[in-house]
Amino acid sequence: MRVLIVEDGAFNAFCLTRLLESVCQQAQVTVVGDSLSALNYLRHNTPALVIVDGHLRAGDGLKCNGPALVDAIWQTNPHLPVLAWSDCETMRHAFAEIFKQYNKPFNEHTYWPKVVSHERIRMSFSYLLRTGSGSFEPLQRSERVEILHA
Repeated sequence: MRVLIVEDGAFNAFCLTRLLESVCQQAQVTVVGDSLSALNYLRHNTPALVIVDGHLRAGDGLKCNGPALVDAIWQTNPHLPVLAWSDCETMRHAFAEIFKQYNKPFNEHTYWPKVVSHERIRMSFSYLLRTGSGSFEPLQRSERVEILHA
């Protein structure tokens, strides 16, 4: 399962990568540090999931924060599963507005705080599998079993 993490903090990206790999050993994680790199990656790849940080400190104009990036992603790929990842209440509200605009559920399975447990990751992956969200549909049976029973 390919996962794109958009996070400008190297330590946060490292920790989340290790958590994802411990929940799903078949996870192939790519980390980019800004929205332009994320959009470039998505032009050439289709991950099963994109995890987006709220505050991206990159100076790339209007798309330098997570909610604006999610908006740009869903303009071209509305079925791509996205998880918002932030502790900031302002960002949480901004993400919620973008999810609402695209008629996407915004709940504990699609929004994670920065400190996220293995269990919450498993529950979110199971939720995305059950709801058939976008790129989660074609996951191999072995990946589904690994995620659901990890």
